[in-house]
Amino acid sequence: MSDSTRQVVLVGVDGSTTSGKALDWAVKEAARRDADLRVLHVAYVPVIATPFVGGAYYPTVEELGEIAGPILSAAAERAARVDPSVPVRTALRSGPPAEALLDEAKDADLVVVGSRGLGSVGSMFFGSVGARLAARSPVPVVVVPPVADAGERTTDVVVGVDGSVHGDAALRFALDEAARTGGRVVAVCAWRLPVGPLWEENPAFYTAVERDARAEASRTVEAALARVRSAEHADVLVETFVVDREPSVAIREAAAGAALTVVGSRGRGELRGMLLGSVSQQVLHHATHAVAVVHAGKP
Repeated sequence: MSDSTRQVVLVGVDGSTTSGKALDWAVKEAARRDADLRVLHVAYVPVIATPFVGGAYYPTVEELGEIAGPILSAAAERAARVDPSVPVRTALRSGPPAEALLDEAKDADLVVVGSRGLGSVGSMFFGSVGARLAARSPVPVVVVPPVADAGERTTDVVVGVDGSVHGDAALRFALDEAARTGGRVVAVCAWRLPVGPLWEENPAFYTAVERDARAEASRTVEAALARVRSAEHADVLVETFVVDREPSVAIREAAAGAALTVVGSRGRGELRGMLLGSVSQQVLHHATHAVAVVHAGKP
């Protein structure tokens, strides 16, 4: 977390169209937060070896700067076009992209990345850098997909709630975001009841169990709101969506047309030690708009 009075939004760019969309989102978020924007390019250049003769060549800092300079300059110009009021600083680092971003995240309040980048040697987001960041970042991570769906977007912030500490952190983040944007929070709590021959033969029994599960889900959301809602969220409208459905599917359905989806890094049903829960992974994988992954942090 930033030690200064102003927040810092960190965004990774690699020159791809996806990282351009992430940059646009980060500029607007920095404006909403009255934050500084830090634009980072990570040059991940492998050692260049002379075939079969044992020589190796490491690009110099100057050479890396020649490659990255135009990318960072273009990023700063693009940020100024989106919102010239946002202070922008650019930075260049070398090494594995995820590790560099994780290190920079220590002094930021939010990290924004594209879901994938150029996809070639030297590109920033080869592989699943966004997912690795979401799993390990000390601050919330927003992953922006390359192509948004064609439908009209609302200002809704959709959040998965399950009663876990990570779910509470996600709900707090969603409330904060909605307070900034004037949007509505849609709190989703889903469950999955088993269905077998016995239940099919006794529909009344199934109905009673489903009713109890729905009531428990509603109580879960109400209890979470009681724990995390503060005076700053007084004007935020919250709608509860409880449903018998696989959680990641329920979240995606509720988020159709939303501005942002927020999930905890893992929930109460995840195995201890998992870095990123299955629900978060599924939501990220199928995202058509920005997704924030939030950790509860150390107690």
